[in-house]
Amino acid sequence: MKLIKSFLLGCLCLLSFEIKAQVDKILSSDSLLFRAHLVYQNNPDQAFTYSKRAVERAKLENSELNLGKAYDMLGVSLDYLGELDSALFYFDLAIDIFKTQKDPSYLAKVYTSKANSLCLLNKNKEALSYYVKSYDIFKSVKNGKQSAAALMGIGNVYSTMKSYDLCLKYYDQALSYFLEVKDSTFISYIYTNISEVYASINDVNKELEFQRKSLSIKEKLNDDYGLVYSYSNMSGLMAKQSKEDSALYFANKSIEKSIKINNQEFLTTSYKALADVYFHFKNYKQAVDVYGQALNIARKLKNSKSESTILKLLANAQLLSGDYMNGSNSLLEFIDLNDSINNIETLKSFNELQTQYETDKKEKEISLLNERDKKREIVIYSIIGLSLLLGLLSFVLFNRFRLKKRTANELEIRNNEISNQKHIIEEKQKEITDSIHYAKRIQNTLLAHKDFIDKFIPQNFILFKPKDIVSGDFYWATEHNNKFYLAVCDSTGHGVPGAFMSLLNIGFLSEAIKEKNISRPNEIFNYVRKRLTESIGSDGQKDGMDAILICIEALTDNTKKITYAAANNEPILIKNNSIIKLAKDKMPVGHGELIADFTLHTIDYETGDTLYLYTDGYADQFGGPKGKKFKYKALNDLLESIHHLPMQEQHHQLNQTIANWMGDLEQVDDICIVGIRL
Repeated sequence: MKLIKSFLLGCLCLLSFEIKAQVDKILSSDSLLFRAHLVYQNNPDQAFTYSKRAVERAKLENSELNLGKAYDMLGVSLDYLGELDSALFYFDLAIDIFKTQKDPSYLAKVYTSKANSLCLLNKNKEALSYYVKSYDIFKSVKNGKQSAAALMGIGNVYSTMKSYDLCLKYYDQALSYFLEVKDSTFISYIYTNISEVYASINDVNKELEFQRKSLSIKEKLNDDYGLVYSYSNMSGLMAKQSKEDSALYFANKSIEKSIKINNQEFLTTSYKALADVYFHFKNYKQAVDVYGQALNIARKLKNSKSESTILKLLANAQLLSGDYMNGSNSLLEFIDLNDSINNIETLKSFNELQTQYETDKKEKEISLLNERDKKREIVIYSIIGLSLLLGLLSFVLFNRFRLKKRTANELEIRNNEISNQKHIIEEKQKEITDSIHYAKRIQNTLLAHKDFIDKFIPQNFILFKPKDIVSGDFYWATEHNNKFYLAVCDSTGHGVPGAFMSLLNIGFLSEAIKEKNISRPNEIFNYVRKRLTESIGSDGQKDGMDAILICIEALTDNTKKITYAAANNEPILIKNNSIIKLAKDKMPVGHGELIADFTLHTIDYETGDTLYLYTDGYADQFGGPKGKKFKYKALNDLLESIHHLPMQEQHHQLNQTIANWMGDLEQVDDICIVGIRL
């Protein structure tokens, strides 16, 4: 009896499989596309199978629209499988079909799909152009949601290109729409993307803020797939902030969700996130165990890329844990697998092409057998047409050859002309550069010599960094009638124009002190301004300098006073570990909105006080993580923190700080800082 039941049950199973197979065979292309769409995220292999059958059914149904949809779905499935080049092939087939359809929305959708794949291939310019095409179409048909999705895609491209300001601009535009229509799913996606931008620019607080916003929405929506990603990201963020318990909590939550939705790919990622936390907090043995779990799943899934990534991390953890044998083995496995991946991908592409070729060949053979007579006529007409075409092509090629030869001759002549012009320009450039270097030697002879300053103020440093070869900033010193003068000035402009102004200003300063015997710094500035006005006239209304000039009774040991004048730039005195910003006149030495006599100021100092004279170049330099100005407050704080150090060490600290601040950015102005210990 049991044997009969088992036999009947087996027959029923076979019958059910046969019925299912028959039903699958007669499914319409619409039904197959519907099934592919349901599973493409979780099971792209199955989606690919459904889409291939949808292509066949659409051809039998003579449905161009569904054929285009099937090609699009094939591309999407291959995108999820990581076969991006093959995905682009099918997207192009879909685009060719949808260009003939009345509804442009289908075309816009494929543009978005193609842009997504191009973005993953780092073909950013092409991706950007397709996102823009998609946006223009969706905007014209007033599809707000898809328009916003395209804007988000544009933001993704700019993020990949590290143009973070533009990226955030497009994210904000997309976010405004989704907030308006209260589309929580897309809002959570954009919050995640914005968080990743702030992660790229190392703004941990903003990164955490938007990651939490995204996580909160996904938890309300019970978006298990999205939560896996968010929990994984949060574990990394908590690790960055040295919050080990929180990092472990979120990593384990990611694992729970991956198990719940039974997605082994996600589970691999989640185990990796947990192992990363252990590794971050130097729990290398636990990291090794969890990386091992992730590796086992990746191998079961035959995901070579994940396996390669995890092998590298596992090897590192094993080596740091002291397990040098297994660490070395894992590292060798990683190297072998990485080489294998490259070879397999090349072979796979070849096999795909070969399979496609064989399929097309068989289809042609069947068509030839069924329509032999018709094909004979087509062959005859084809031969005649081909002969005519070859004749025409030969004529065209001959004409093109003659044209190409003539163009090549013209191009050679043009290249020779360009080469000669380039040589002339290079010679002129060399002459100009040599002249500027000679001007630099002249300017350097007029600047104060370090030995001369050391004679009167033994403890000093000079940080002088011209933006170009020659400088508008300068430092100058002289001694006259038992008085020592020291000036730090910023002439109008930099480079060659600034250097000419600096030579003029140095000349007038020297003339006022040496020839006119003017002793007070304020009266010296009044004289220099008068001479600038007389020399430059109304054509140079803005020419002059911002400057500080101090006068020390250099040859008298008992004096403890310094007189000075300050035009726009203020001296900084540090006394008893406190910083004092000294007074200045808010006008330049030259034409300005305010024209009045300069003020004579007096400094009472004690031995050991430190005085700093500087121009605006250091404070105005752009740099740092956000590309902002250094600013005067930061400069003064830095001076206050280093004033107790030896003067040459202060010079080193200032120079190193501004170099680190600038990074790869260009210097925007001349820099000049003089420090003296009184």
